[in-house]
Amino acid sequence: MCTCAVVSKRKSRVVTVKNSWRLRALFRIEGLIREVGQGSRAKRMGYCGNTIFVKVKKGDPSNVLYEPQLRCKDRVCPVCNSYRASILSRKVEKLGKDMENPHLLTITANGLNRDSLKTAVGCFKKSTSLLKKERSWWKKYIRGGVEHIEVTYNEKTGWHVHSHMLVDLAVDRKVENIQISNNGVSVDPIKKDLEHVLLKVGLGTISDIRPVIEGYGKEISKYSMKFGLDIDDERLKEIIIDMKGKRMVSRFGNCYGLKEMDDMDGEEMEQLTPEDEEEYITLGTIKDVVYKCFQETGVDKELVGYAMEAVKIGLINICSVDNKSLQDEEVDSLRKETTDDSRWHDCKLRKRI
Repeated sequence: MCTCAVVSKRKSRVVTVKNSWRLRALFRIEGLIREVGQGSRAKRMGYCGNTIFVKVKKGDPSNVLYEPQLRCKDRVCPVCNSYRASILSRKVEKLGKDMENPHLLTITANGLNRDSLKTAVGCFKKSTSLLKKERSWWKKYIRGGVEHIEVTYNEKTGWHVHSHMLVDLAVDRKVENIQISNNGVSVDPIKKDLEHVLLKVGLGTISDIRPVIEGYGKEISKYSMKFGLDIDDERLKEIIIDMKGKRMVSRFGNCYGLKEMDDMDGEEMEQLTPEDEEEYITLGTIKDVVYKCFQETGVDKELVGYAMEAVKIGLINICSVDNKSLQDEEVDSLRKETTDDSRWHDCKLRKRI
């Protein structure tokens, strides 16, 4: 009996998907991790960048996550940091809804100990621990909250450590840095007292306090490691070694030990619980979504937002077959002209790309 091989015809694609800056940074960091002798850690990070799924919350198409199939959960992984920040912003806003007087509070390290990352982070954590024990301000005004430590690097000033917090302020009014009254403009008394306490515990006097506004979860959940792509290899190696296993998220006061968000050290605020997982559906990998979205028949308006968000956060670039990048404004114009059945059939797409 003769067995015939059947060759299936592959559908022609009108776009290609390429790695963007976030994935390129991941593979650079993976190489540096190998250089410092941590091969297994580098291998896990490499897996993290291979396959990324698009997940959407049921009934809420605007709530989208880009989740690696095999997460390395490394503090210096650019892909995991993006995923963690997305989840943390949602959970922070969930906490804020239960607060009586939610405010954003930012505190900074002083100008000392900036040459060494390990020393800078260690000194900052010791000082913030003293702050949270301070009865004259912290115990008086803060009911509870959540803190996210952020680290940045500047070639001129060195390492800069600071915290973004969501706090439940124990006063019956909104507090701003500056208070405007009939007598003119002055520093709010609560802010003024804060500056004295920060100096007392060894923190920088530069701080910020203000009521929450829409989207405040994103302000708290900025990536813990934030630096330019031009940072040199030696500084990256310092991050790789000194930040391994460091806790960057914590809850305190009346926000600690809540059953609906219970965790031992705050890190679970950056992950989906099994219950959370059930609320999401998986649309496929990023490449699957892009190829379903951009076809010869037109653009799928239900998927194009997910594809372009992946471009926006630096996971991918979408290019035409002649290697020209597709820009946000081009796709937006295509979406406006898409018919109600989610397809645009007059071949304008093929002319554009």
